[in-house]
Amino acid sequence: MRYRFDQFEVDADRYELRRDGAAQAVEPLVFDLILFFARNPNRVLGRDEIVEAVWQGRAVSDATISSAVKSARRALGDSGDSQSYIRTIRGRGFEFRAEIGADAAAPRTAAVGADPKPVLVVVPFANLSAEADEYFADGLTEDIITNLARFRDLRVIGGASSFQFKGRAIDLRELCDRTHAGYVVQGSVRRAAGHVRISAQLIEGASGVQLWGDRYDREMVDIFALQDEVTRTVAATLGVKIQDVALQRALKKNADELGAYDCMLRARRYTWMLSAEAHAEARDLLERAVELDPLSADAHALLANVYLGEHRFEMNPRPNPIGRALVHALAATRLDPQNAYARCWLAIVHFFRRENERFEAEAQLALSLNPNDPETLADVGHYYAFMGQFERGAELSRRAQQLNPLHPGWYHFSFARLHYDQKDYEETIADTEKIGLPHFYWTHLLAAAAKGQLCHPDAGAAVARIFEVKPGFSARAELQKWNAALADLEHILAGLRKAGLRE
Repeated sequence: MRYRFDQFEVDADRYELRRDGAAQAVEPLVFDLILFFARNPNRVLGRDEIVEAVWQGRAVSDATISSAVKSARRALGDSGDSQSYIRTIRGRGFEFRAEIGADAAAPRTAAVGADPKPVLVVVPFANLSAEADEYFADGLTEDIITNLARFRDLRVIGGASSFQFKGRAIDLRELCDRTHAGYVVQGSVRRAAGHVRISAQLIEGASGVQLWGDRYDREMVDIFALQDEVTRTVAATLGVKIQDVALQRALKKNADELGAYDCMLRARRYTWMLSAEAHAEARDLLERAVELDPLSADAHALLANVYLGEHRFEMNPRPNPIGRALVHALAATRLDPQNAYARCWLAIVHFFRRENERFEAEAQLALSLNPNDPETLADVGHYYAFMGQFERGAELSRRAQQLNPLHPGWYHFSFARLHYDQKDYEETIADTEKIGLPHFYWTHLLAAAAKGQLCHPDAGAAVARIFEVKPGFSARAELQKWNAALADLEHILAGLRKAGLRE
């Protein structure tokens, strides 16, 4: 639907606000608020109604709502003084004062700007305990909803809606019809004799097929620590699983059917493979994604990642890769300041610009925005290790591995860097074997340095493999590019010299 008033048009299908026909850059949450107002003109909208519609029932402060309203007013050329469109009704809420004309949007051949993200509803976990443990089951459900809502690839139905189904026999079709959800999470909690058992499963709404299920058995030493641990694990596992399901569907589409979100899903394969071929495909896909949906923070952030690959790995290089990466990382954070992935990649751009304080600030913000996203944890841990904070980097990578047991091999880089710094060269070699990626020169660089330190008979062959993968390789230039501390740089160079590398 399109909603028109004065010189403005709110296009729900294109997810776009236009003024005199020109698209306006607004944050996704602000657009959602304007769309909600446009759908409900000339009536007072209370705080709870706004929170349920725009924030899907998540707990938000009055200051957050006021900030969003202020941004919506700014996007419409309104203000708190004039209140031409959004009027504050003291003690009651807000009223959107406009004469709205609505019509159906024209059919589209591609998913331009639409939000095709999987929609998920978490049914309140059943309490199977003999004791009155209702609060524990409800608290667990609420925490899972909150943590899943942090994942950029999911839209999660708020607790105010999902708790309407508490204690009822669930008809999947009715549940999904009423909530517009494609996936359902349900589970149970049982406590007895100092132990707790939590079961959870992910079900596809249309087919009723269980896509994933698991059970957690723990001792009840600290109930709140336990609840936090299980919540993080369940949320991360579900987030990863749903992304995998969405990717498999995107891979079945032909080029003409790909929308911006499909392009992003397919492009993420580059982050697992780190090959020049995957990089070239990802760059083409993401440039198309940004063209299809210029307001997608995720597309801009992932394109910053891919552009930075031209500098980090010299894959398919074009001029000024760091500059182009910075442009898109900044665009991503402007479009969605609360996007953890966007903050993560702005941090990494700062890392390669040798702006370490800015890297730390953005990295910590990314981790605070979604402490349960294994990809963000592993990325940030990776770069802490490369800048010499080995223990810190390994701890973040360890958490990422726990949250995503089927993680890609590059999650082990932090451990290889830590073990090399500790002069545990055997473990370093074992880490590089876990990394895999035989076409990626950094794997062979670390293996060669460790084997050189051990006078390993295969050290010379490991050096040779570096040059097979990357002709013209310069170890010193590579380490400097990756922001290595001086002592770390010299330690690695010493191992490579022992392996037979001539600088």
